[in-house]
Amino acid sequence: MNSKEYMKKVYRRFSDFVSIASARELEFFVLDSKFTSSFNYRMKKMLEEIKAEKNDDIEFSIMFNTSGEIVLIDANILGKYIGNNYNISIEEYYKNASLNKIIKDVINGSEKSQKDFVIISYSILYHTLDTIYSEIKCKKDTVDKYKKDYLLTDYEGGDIGAVIASILILEDICRYIGIRENLVLQAINDVVYRKNI
Repeated sequence: MNSKEYMKKVYRRFSDFVSIASARELEFFVLDSKFTSSFNYRMKKMLEEIKAEKNDDIEFSIMFNTSGEIVLIDANILGKYIGNNYNISIEEYYKNASLNKIIKDVINGSEKSQKDFVIISYSILYHTLDTIYSEIKCKKDTVDKYKKDYLLTDYEGGDIGAVIASILILEDICRYIGIRENLVLQAINDVVYRKNI
């Protein structure tokens, strides 16, 4: 499977960890994808801004086809986008506390606060991926494994790629901060089946 060396490092900002975890997990899991028109538009605008600043290095990180759709994008750009969105969204939810403080409170918090954090994090990751991807083609064996591991074997939603990708990233987050696996499993199962996302 993919290397988890990034799990052993210490990050000054927790959003940097989320960015790297997202990039690595998506790089491993997603075989092919199509992006939403709004994400395509955002990336085109970003590219135009960078070109205006005379920084041409980004050209090799994002490639568009003749229809203006992304055909190739560096996993680190996706990871950074997800990390930034996660940071903004979770700080808004927790009434503008800093992400690093939220993480410290969750680590030292009750089982209920940890479960709530897992559910909130899953929802943020799922919605973020939903704004990025219109279609995800992924490794079937990984989908089957995670459906089994998280007791989702009878889940038949067309969004299974986004569901599993969110779980992969969330699993790294929870392992990194030490939230127990059975609590993560419980929270994921609840949120996916309740469609409280």
